[in-house]
Amino acid sequence: MSDESIIDAPGFRGRITGKLGDMLVIDADVAADIPAHAGEAEEFAIVVSGRFELIMNGTTRTCLPGDHLVVGAGVEHAIHVIEPGRLVLIGKM
Repeated sequence: MSDESIIDAPGFRGRITGKLGDMLVIDADVAADIPAHAGEAEEFAIVVSGRFELIMNGTTRTCLPGDHLVVGAGVEHAIHVIEPGRLVLIGKM
């Protein structure tokens, strides 16, 4: 695996495992809170393990294994880690 297939950000370490059109499929370990940010494209994620809170549009949603998250393009959102875990994310980085 090359260094180009790894995405490191505060609280997030992802490995690009494939593509879906122009979107990346990322297997990510999430160990710490991810600060508020907005992506240029819609994001879809499935919680594989751990427990997270998605903070978006003034609401907080608890996400458990098997849950999925959808965040619209340009929508500011943050992740609070209750228990570190793993996400499969489809989006643009």
